[in-house]
This record gives sequence, structure tokens and C-alpha cells, in this order.
Amino acid sequence: MKNTQEKGPAMNAKISFLGKLALSAALALMVFGCEDDRYAYYGDDYTTDITDEEALQDIFLADADVEEPDVWQDGSEGINAAELRSLDEEIEPLAWWRIGHRQRESVTVDFIDDDHAILTRVRSFDGRFRLLTDMTDDEMVTIDKPMYNDLVRKARAVRVDDSPYPRRNWRIEAITAETMESVDPNPNTVHILNMTDIHSNGRLIVDLDEPLRTYFDRESLPYVIQGEEVVVFVEVEGNLPAPIGMLRPNVYRGGRLPRLPLHDDGVAPDETEGDGIYSGSYVAAQRRGLHHIGLDFIDDQTIYDDEAAYDASGWAIPYRVIAD
Repeated sequence: MKNTQEKGPAMNAKISFLGKLALSAALALMVFGCEDDRYAYYGDDYTTDITDEEALQDIFLADADVEEPDVWQDGSEGINAAELRSLDEEIEPLAWWRIGHRQRESVTVDFIDDDHAILTRVRSFDGRFRLLTDMTDDEMVTIDKPMYNDLVRKARAVRVDDSPYPRRNWRIEAITAETMESVDPNPNTVHILNMTDIHSNGRLIVDLDEPLRTYFDRESLPYVIQGEEVVVFVEVEGNLPAPIGMLRPNVYRGGRLPRLPLHDDGVAPDETEGDGIYSGSYVAAQRRGLHHIGLDFIDDQTIYDDEAAYDASGWAIPYRVIAD
């Protein structure tokens, strides 16, 4: 894996969580590509009447591998009853999901020099956080909480040509993970401090503590091999009771969105109960290509107190599944 660190103070995403993990949600995680056609742009590539800044904004927002996957929501229609029953068997005691829409807020372009730029995209994801509290054969009892999130991702762009057509002159060569944080009027008390993703044979895939300052080269994303076990360790801090943690592996455009618990209970692969380091494992998909590992943490009271406000944080980290 190639990744580089931008100089600057650590930017730790916040999050809290405790005890027994319970629930299901939907997390779709970012997808980055290295195919020849991955750089699709808005408008006409041969337009000359825009600035480099405008061209870079267009390139970022029109990059299907970066912007098209729906990372954090299950869809505005929620989850049907059959799915909830199956999830409830796996993740106790409640089911939950996010209902909302991602809205672009801004893409900021900072030129390092004439040939290099850093892009920062901030997008809102607002709507409802829905808790399933009971379900019978003919009805679901739910609680909806107002939900406000910011989704942030950075990219590094390089000039590849000096033609008269600004959109053709730039390429996104590296990208960060995406962060999700609940924002005002919601609180944000949960902090993700570090994520270490270890291959079953002991090979380190990703060790990440500054998601918006660590750039993944799109030509050499972290990789796992089809059908092999991946072990994930995540260090978090937050209020007590500790946050609820979810692992969302193998998420890909149009695919099923698995949700697995992350535990801090001292049961393997977790090493020490109550130390704030949560762990989980999963088997890498057989489907080769781009996937994401999603870390989704929700304050305990968001789940277990019907009066408590929505409070959550998450990271979405790209990787590739390859053949053995």
C-alpha cells in the first residue's frame, strides 16, 4: 500500500461506544478505481471557458469511483421487514438505519503549485436516524431522531497536460478515506483514534490514524485476497457507556451491505476487555475489485435512550480484492 502523510496536527474522528454491540445499519463505503475510464467529467472535456479551479471541482464531483457509491445510508426507503428479521437475529437487540440524502456543500481547491492541488469535498448527509423498537407480523414500531452529518474527503490532483481544455489537464492521483461526523445541532462525542486492518496471514493492510491526511495512491490501493479472513482492530474513545461499533466490509456499488459487530469483550480476536480497542473479523468477498471497510460508531444513548440525540462518527477506507 502506498500512502503519504500530510504534515499538520492530528485530525482524529470522534466516536464513543460500550459493551455489547447491537444493531444493524447500512454503510456503504467509498470505492476508488484505477481503470482507464475512471475519470469521467461533468460537461464537455473540450470546454475552454472555465478556470483550473472549476475544472478540478468538476473532476472531483464527477469521479464515479469516488462520489457515486452511497456510503452511509441504506436508502431513503429504509429496510423491509424480512431484512430486519434476518438482521435482528445477527445483531441484537435493535435494528437501525439512516434515512436521508447526501447534499453537496463545497469543493475547496488549494493549489500547491502550478501542477499540484489538494481538493477537499464537504457534503451534508441529513435526515432521520430510525430505531426499530418492536415488530409484529403486521407492524413495526419505530422512533425517528433528527440526523445531521458532514461527510468529508480529500484528494490530490496533478496536472497531466497543458492543453487549452482545463478538464483534460488534471487527474486525481490519490484520495483519502471519507470521514462522517454528526454535526450541530447533533452532538459529536465519539472519536475514532486508530484503525489497524490485519490480513489473516499477519500482513498489515492499513494502519490509519489521520484519515484526512493519509492519501491512498489509486494505482496501488491496499488489497486482500479473495476468501481470506481479515481482522480489524479499532481504537475509540467517548462517553460511558461505551459506543456501539459496526464493521461494514465488502461494500461495493449495487451490492449487499453487510453489518457486523465490533467488540471490546476480550473474546478473540479482541485481546483485552474494556481497553477501548474493538475488534472484528470477516471473510473477504469472492468478487474482485473495489470494496471498502466501513467503521461506524454510535453513542450508546443514541440507541438505548429514546430522548437522546443522534451522535455518531465513521470512517470509510478503500481497498481492493484480488485473485490468489
